[in-house]
Amino acid sequence: MKKKIMLMLLLSVCIVEANEKKIIKENSNKEIVANVSSVSQSEKEDFKNMRLKWAEFLTGKESLELESPKVKKDTINTLNNMGKKNLENYNYNEARMSIYSDLEDMKSGVQIQTTYERLKNLSKAYVVPGTDFYKDEKIKKEILDSLEWLHRNAYYEGAPEYGNWWQWELGIPKNINEIVAIMYDEIPVENRMKYLKASQYFQPYAKYSGYSPSAKYSSSPELRVSTGGNRMDTSIISFTRGFLMEDKEQVLDGVSAVADVGEYVTTGDGFYKDSSFVQHGNIAYNGTYASVLFNGLGSILYLTSGTQYEMKDERLNNIYDSIIDGYSFLLINGGVTDAVSGRSISRDGSNELERGRGIVTSVAMISEGAPEPYKTKIRKLVKKALDENISYKTTEKIYNLKLKEIMKDIEINEKYEKISEPKSKVFWGMDRVVHLGPKNIKFVIGMHSSRIGNYETMNGENKKGWYTGDGVTYIYGENSDKSKEFWPTVDMYHLPGVTASINERRDGSGERRHKVKMSPKSFVGGVTTGEVTLAAMDFLSWNNQTSGKKSWFLIDNTMFAMGSNINSSDGEIHTTIDNRITDGESFKYTVLSDEEVVTKKESRVGNWKNIGGKSDAPIEVEYITTYINHGKNPKNAGYLYSVGLDEISKNDIVVLSQNDKAHGIKIKDYIGINFWQDNQHKVDKYKSFSTLSLLALEKGNTLELWVSDPTQLSNVMSVLEIDGAHKLVETTDKNLKIRTEKNKTILKIDNIRSGETKYIQLKK
Repeated sequence: MKKKIMLMLLLSVCIVEANEKKIIKENSNKEIVANVSSVSQSEKEDFKNMRLKWAEFLTGKESLELESPKVKKDTINTLNNMGKKNLENYNYNEARMSIYSDLEDMKSGVQIQTTYERLKNLSKAYVVPGTDFYKDEKIKKEILDSLEWLHRNAYYEGAPEYGNWWQWELGIPKNINEIVAIMYDEIPVENRMKYLKASQYFQPYAKYSGYSPSAKYSSSPELRVSTGGNRMDTSIISFTRGFLMEDKEQVLDGVSAVADVGEYVTTGDGFYKDSSFVQHGNIAYNGTYASVLFNGLGSILYLTSGTQYEMKDERLNNIYDSIIDGYSFLLINGGVTDAVSGRSISRDGSNELERGRGIVTSVAMISEGAPEPYKTKIRKLVKKALDENISYKTTEKIYNLKLKEIMKDIEINEKYEKISEPKSKVFWGMDRVVHLGPKNIKFVIGMHSSRIGNYETMNGENKKGWYTGDGVTYIYGENSDKSKEFWPTVDMYHLPGVTASINERRDGSGERRHKVKMSPKSFVGGVTTGEVTLAAMDFLSWNNQTSGKKSWFLIDNTMFAMGSNINSSDGEIHTTIDNRITDGESFKYTVLSDEEVVTKKESRVGNWKNIGGKSDAPIEVEYITTYINHGKNPKNAGYLYSVGLDEISKNDIVVLSQNDKAHGIKIKDYIGINFWQDNQHKVDKYKSFSTLSLLALEKGNTLELWVSDPTQLSNVMSVLEIDGAHKLVETTDKNLKIRTEKNKTILKIDNIRSGETKYIQLKK
């Protein structure tokens, strides 16, 4: 076994000094590696203070005494109801085969974790004064007996990780740590340690997952470096278990692993420089896995504050920047856009507003430990989200008393008044685009490419998410309340912005997120001035039977959508302009090309279970759907339409190009061009010699350019030739080269391996 562990250490490039190791052998004859060292009195004090602080954070039992009678009464009622609910189906039989009669499979990680979750809720009701369960010896006995039973029969060193790895290595260890913190003085020391050591067996090191020998039975048996949101989970598990066990090395292991998530990545999981957050290798997940990360980071910053373990790693600044620069766009109407929430869109009770609430409270917690100026900037962002949620008062749905205190301070403090409104952003790290109009309209575009998967289905979730990365356009007014009913009821074959066959699909079919199945198309992304954006998608369907070029021009309160070269052998093809619940919001739709347009109003009935959720209760909603019918197996079809608040006519737009070489459009004073091909092509006065997205604004003698390469594949500088002689005024491209020749200005722009927008200002 020692050889096996050492081999695993070598494979993971994890070097542990021999004098820091100790092999701990338990009754199961399994072995784990743990670091041990002497602990000073000051360290013990820190451990105790962090433990007490965490227990109070989890239960709020002391701060509750300072609350108003109403808050106190409501909290007690909530805990009483929670306690009663978690006693339902409790199995009192001494010869029981499970703790709860409705959770009988004690080899299932899901059911074991749910059992621990219920015991945690009972523990909270037991320790908070004023509840019906407070210090009830019978309840205490049931909790302690259940913990012991689970340790003997379900979650012990050597137990095989059947099913999904997440419950065994993350979910259950977090529950055990929290129960031990809450019931610390009630659980005998010997029992505390063995429960925590069982957790340590399954998840021993913060930087790794799949470390346990039992991982070979799980859904992810390989030893691997933990990343993104999962890294934050592994970190907080090691950190909290460390101070509960008074093990300095585990505390340090957890704390040191946290800052790693602050390092920007260029591929795979983590934060990108543009504030994109990716999990599972290639899925946009700012809405869920990043939320897990924020929750963990906020907790660790809060708990380590004032101790010798306080976190001051400068890499954390990258996370603060990502919160400020990213979520000022992704938090819409107080919620977080579904475009960055992956498969969680199919979960009952999980919607944009609820996920947004989780993110807002988590980053508010982070602000407690963040240095200035980050603290104030994050709190202004939180204030903006609170003000924009007109569906409900966010603070009234926060039940953690510490979080409620922080949020109330932000809500009433004039120092955190609304930040200046952002406009447009291309998240080139995850193929997403956001445009926030100056009035009450917002647009989000969700795409996929050779870098980012089209959608994710896993554990039976998001079974019909087929087209959610195919150029979906989310169109928001000022209220996101109706979004709660969208996914279980919408016609999944007619998602806004998508060009697709109406042929029936199998649940879970057509994922393009694994290496061998990724789309071969790389021209996906866009270019932005910060106020105006040109987005692009070289589209190929999941079955390679439908293709086309898709562009979006976003300016002020309007989105213009252009398509060309739509070819298919997959039957009847529709491009959906919008498919929305009749929520009272009023938008203007203008089709600017000569296509067959269909508009229909219908009542749709659906349920969460149908898309991968749990409830099969019917939900009925009224929809208005508008789409363009390209006919059966179209050849070189196209479209041009606008959506927005303003009246649009054909005179408002000049089409410069609409073919497989380039999409070019002129609106107001802006010219936007997507050069699709890796060879020279000229549109208007601009000639590109490779793939390129360009926005140009010419006023008088000044020419402003914004340039990017959405393919992110170029190994050489992009060449752009412009009619007329110009001189450079300023640029964000430090490697820019410029020359004039025969009344032409030739620019060499450093877009090498990046989708970032470069700004260039020229003067005649």
